[in-house]
Order: sequence, then structure tokens, then C-alpha cells
Amino acid sequence: MRLAKTTLIALTLTVIACSANAQNIKKEVRNGNHEYKKEHYDKAEIAYRKALEADSTYYKSHYNLGNTHYRNKNYTEAARQYSAALDNTEITATQRSQALHNLGNSYLQQGLADKQNGMENFKQAVSNYQEALKLDPNNDDTRYNLSYAQKMLQQAMQQQQQNGGGNNQDNNQDKDQQQNQQQQDQNQDQQKDNQQQNQQNQQNQQDNQQNQDRQDQNKQPQNKADQQRKQDAERMLEAVKNNERQTMKEQTQKVRVARPLKTDKDW
Repeated sequence: MRLAKTTLIALTLTVIACSANAQNIKKEVRNGNHEYKKEHYDKAEIAYRKALEADSTYYKSHYNLGNTHYRNKNYTEAARQYSAALDNTEITATQRSQALHNLGNSYLQQGLADKQNGMENFKQAVSNYQEALKLDPNNDDTRYNLSYAQKMLQQAMQQQQQNGGGNNQDNNQDKDQQQNQQQQDQNQDQQKDNQQQNQQNQQNQQDNQQNQDRQDQNKQPQNKADQQRKQDAERMLEAVKNNERQTMKEQTQKVRVARPLKTDKDW
């Protein structure tokens, strides 16, 4: 009988202790959330870690702690905490979708920070976003991030293919450099030839211009006489035209006078 009472008391104490522990965990999570909203991420991290010390399997503590690491740009640790939250079977479908979305963000950020070795991170991000969309197909943010991660993955794959032929590229670069040097030498020689040719052309133009000036000076008196005769001929022609216009004007006036006037208004 005494044994039964003792067992009952022990069980009661255990239940009470578990309830108190659960309350303490939720309290620390609330404290962490309060600091997180104020963007005090370091203080929020401390509160979430206290909650995990009381219960290392509590998925909300892992998820929220992952958020603080993400805000502090510690994307590797953020991914680890999101993964720990996803391992818990109590997490709901909506919460799982959110955790997968954030996990994808963490891998995407890691890939962007190191694009040379980011292909695996981009692959992980694409996979996480796809799984998140299966649980929440209407999440436009996840769909946008998936498209962006796929684009980054494609670029990383293309870059890897280009780097795959590194030795051939080095050989080609050496050949290209030699060819470029030869081409530059040829261009320099050509430029020198062009400069000499231009100088010769300029000298020829100057000589021709001087000859032309001398010829113009010799022809100037004759040109003046020709110009005077041309001006006299133009004045005579203009006088004839004026006489013709005057004659036509007089004839036109005579015709108009001879016409009968209209008695009706010209509508």
C-alpha cells in the first residue's frame, strides 16, 4: 500500500515537472520572438538556445533559431537548424513548407556567396523550393525563388563546362597571344607606311595648290574681261525681258477692258 502511494506521488511530481518545463520552454520561445521582432537577433538566439537546452527536439526552437542565424548571415548554421526542425514529426504541413522555403533560401545564399563552388548549393535550393511548393502551391515567393535558383544553377553548370576545357583553353590562349602579337607588329608596320604615304600626299597637294595659284594669277586679267562681257550680256537680256513684260501687260489690260461686266453677283 505504501509502495503504491509512493509511486503515485512520484508520478505526480514527474507530471508537474514536465508541465513546468514545457511552460519554461514556451516562455523562452516567446522571449526570443519578442527580441526577434525588435531585430535583436543575438538576444533572440540566446532565448531560443535556452529553450533547446530544456528540450532539444522542440522544432519551433530550431526553426526560430535558424531564422536568427539567417538574419545574421550565418547560412550554414541556419540550414542545420531548419533541417533539425524538419526532422520532427509533429511539424504541420504549413510549417514544413515554410521551413523548406527558408532552407532553400539558406542554400541559395551559400551558393551566391561562392559561385565558383555553388552548384551543389543551388541544386539543394531548387530541391527544397520544389518540395515546399508541393505543400503550398500558391506561394508566389517560393515560386519566384525557385526560378531564380534554377537560373543560378544553369549558370553554374555552364561555367563548369567552360572550365572543363582548361588545358585546351590555355593552349589556345598562348596561340592567340602569339597571333595577336604578330598582328600588332603588322599593324604597326602598316601604320608607318600609311603615315609616310600621307606625308607624301600632303606634299603633293601643297605643290599642286601652288601651281594652281600661279595659273590663276596668270588667267586673272583674262577672267575679268570675260566676266565683264558676261555681265553686259545679262543686262541686255534683262532689258529685253522687261520690254516684253511691259508689252504683255499692256495687251492684257486691253483685253480686260474689252470684256463685258457681269450684272449678277459672282457667288
